[in-house]
Amino acid sequence: MHVLDNTQVERLEAEAVNSAKVRQPMYAARKKIFPKRATGSFRRFKWLVMAITLGIYYLTPWLRWDRGPFAPDQAVLLDLANRRFYFFFIEIWPQEFYYVAGLLIMAGVGLFLITSTVGRAWCGYTCPQTVWVDLFLVVERAIEGDRNARMKLDAGPWTARKLALRISKHAIWLVIGAATGGAWIFYFADAPTLVGELFTGTAAPVAYITVAVLTATTYTFGGLMREQVCTYMCP
Repeated sequence: MHVLDNTQVERLEAEAVNSAKVRQPMYAARKKIFPKRATGSFRRFKWLVMAITLGIYYLTPWLRWDRGPFAPDQAVLLDLANRRFYFFFIEIWPQEFYYVAGLLIMAGVGLFLITSTVGRAWCGYTCPQTVWVDLFLVVERAIEGDRNARMKLDAGPWTARKLALRISKHAIWLVIGAATGGAWIFYFADAPTLVGELFTGTAAPVAYITVAVLTATTYTFGGLMREQVCTYMCP
């Protein structure tokens, strides 16, 4: 019987793949990004798309459409109380929701087709996260300057000027967030009536809660998290 000499056996140090010593964290510490203002035809096209998409979102609830004396005159309205969806000359009842489902399916398929054909056009131009981050960056550049100025300000000590710039920037961001939340609820009620109720304190509690939640999420996603939303939350 052959006896194996232990001195002739090569010993290799092994570590379990799930060991705490070698385990990689699932979340890396964020490295702050300072985007530089870009120029060129693609950037100009992106400005145009941003202006169109934001204009559609904020202004659509204020468009009027005459439907007669016994119907709302808001062009686009999701009337939950009466279970109606109004879109200009179209009126959709609950039993006709398959139209909306069909449109959503077509939009999803169209998104995949566009992505496979021209790349990530949705992510780069029309994704709400992209559009609102661009809007927040416009405010940031207007107040704090372009990339080098923002990096210098961020690395410098806290002074009265730095505090004033940061307060101004975040205050405008919060105003944008509040306008975003307000525009959203205007799609569910008559916009001129609801805006008066909001400022007089007579609106339903759910309206204030919705505006507060959307203000917080818009401010957080567009101003604070930015690219982290795409990295960790986008499918």
